Amino acid sequence: MSSNPVLRNLRHMEKKFDGIGQEINDFNRRQAAGEMPDPEAFMDLLQKQSVTKSAMTAQFNLLQKPLKTVLNETK
Repeated sequence: MSSNPVLRNLRHMEKKFDGIGQEINDFNRRQAAGEMPDPEAFMDLLQKQSVTKSAMTAQFNLLQKPLKTVLNETK
Protein backbone atom coordinates (compact mmCIF):
# COMPACT_ATOMS: atom_id res chain seq x y z
CA MET A 1 0.00 0.00 0.00
CA SER A 2 1.16 3.52 -0.74
CA SER A 3 2.71 5.62 2.00
CA ASN A 4 1.08 8.73 0.51
CA PRO A 5 -1.80 9.65 2.84
CA VAL A 6 -3.72 11.42 0.07
CA LEU A 7 -3.66 8.29 -2.10
CA ARG A 8 -4.69 6.14 0.87
CA ASN A 9 -7.63 8.46 1.55
CA LEU A 10 -8.63 8.40 -2.11
CA ARG A 11 -8.61 4.60 -2.14
CA HIS A 12 -10.65 4.47 1.05
CA MET A 13 -13.21 6.93 -0.31
CA GLU A 14 -13.35 5.09 -3.64
CA LYS A 15 -14.26 1.88 -1.80
CA LYS A 16 -16.89 3.77 0.21
CA PHE A 17 -18.28 5.37 -2.97
CA ASP A 18 -18.46 1.97 -4.68
CA GLY A 19 -20.23 0.50 -1.64
CA ILE A 20 -22.81 3.27 -1.69
CA GLY A 21 -23.33 2.65 -5.41
CA GLN A 22 -23.99 -1.01 -4.65
CA GLU A 23 -26.52 -0.03 -1.98
CA ILE A 24 -28.28 2.25 -4.48
CA ASN A 25 -28.36 -0.59 -7.02
CA ASP A 26 -29.77 -2.92 -4.34
CA PHE A 27 -32.45 -0.34 -3.51
CA ASN A 28 -33.40 -0.09 -7.19
CA ARG A 29 -33.51 -3.89 -7.57
CA ARG A 30 -35.76 -4.22 -4.53
CA GLN A 31 -38.05 -1.50 -5.82
CA ALA A 32 -38.20 -3.13 -9.28
CA ALA A 33 -39.11 -6.44 -7.58
CA GLY A 34 -42.19 -4.82 -6.10
CA GLU A 35 -40.86 -4.06 -2.63
CA MET A 36 -41.48 -0.68 -1.07
CA PRO A 37 -38.06 0.36 0.28
CA ASP A 38 -37.92 3.49 2.40
CA PRO A 39 -37.53 6.57 0.14
CA GLU A 40 -35.73 8.37 2.99
CA ALA A 41 -33.08 5.65 2.93
CA PHE A 42 -32.62 6.30 -0.80
CA MET A 43 -32.26 10.04 -0.21
CA ASP A 44 -29.71 9.30 2.52
CA LEU A 45 -27.71 7.14 0.10
CA LEU A 46 -27.75 9.90 -2.53
CA GLN A 47 -26.54 12.41 0.03
CA LYS A 48 -23.74 10.09 1.19
CA GLN A 49 -22.75 9.51 -2.44
CA SER A 50 -22.63 13.25 -3.12
CA VAL A 51 -20.59 14.02 0.01
CA THR A 52 -18.17 11.18 -0.74
CA LYS A 53 -17.73 12.36 -4.33
CA SER A 54 -17.02 15.91 -3.11
CA ALA A 55 -14.47 14.60 -0.62
CA MET A 56 -12.81 12.53 -3.34
CA THR A 57 -12.57 15.59 -5.56
CA ALA A 58 -11.03 17.62 -2.73
CA GLN A 59 -8.47 14.87 -2.02
CA PHE A 60 -7.62 14.59 -5.71
CA ASN A 61 -7.09 18.35 -5.86
CA LEU A 62 -4.70 18.08 -2.91
CA LEU A 63 -2.78 15.45 -4.84
CA GLN A 64 -2.55 17.71 -7.90
CA LYS A 65 -1.55 20.87 -6.03
CA PRO A 66 2.16 20.00 -5.60
CA LEU A 67 2.39 19.13 -9.30
CA LYS A 68 0.79 22.43 -10.29
CA THR A 69 3.18 24.28 -7.97
CA VAL A 70 6.20 22.59 -9.56
CA LEU A 71 4.89 23.30 -13.07
CA ASN A 72 4.27 26.97 -12.24
CA GLU A 73 7.70 27.39 -10.67
CA THR A 74 9.47 25.97 -13.73
CA LYS A 75 7.88 28.49 -16.10
